[in-house]
Amino acid sequence: MAIKDLRDNLKRLKEADPVELAGQVNNWLQESGEALKERIEDEVEKAVTKRGFVKRSEFLKLEARIAALEGKPNKAAKNSAMKPEKKIAKKATAKKAKK
Repeated sequence: MAIKDLRDNLKRLKEADPVELAGQVNNWLQESGEALKERIEDEVEKAVTKRGFVKRSEFLKLEARIAALEGKPNKAAKNSAMKPEKKIAKKATAKKAKK
């Protein structure tokens, strides 16, 4: 039966409009990509929770709450607004050999 089903599917593909078929394939790829992305995010979330890690957003909320309870200015809001600067490593210059 599998060979007959394959032949029937190939026959339908030959008769299908290429533009419509491309659209269907594109939709399928997008749906599959979204499903895969959600599954990966769920697995990462489970792994992070299992290991006891905290998300940055949760940490910043907690930091802001502590600052509010202590009556200090909120450093978390300032830190999240500032982007970290990238450090550029300088290449070591090769010393010239003496003649």
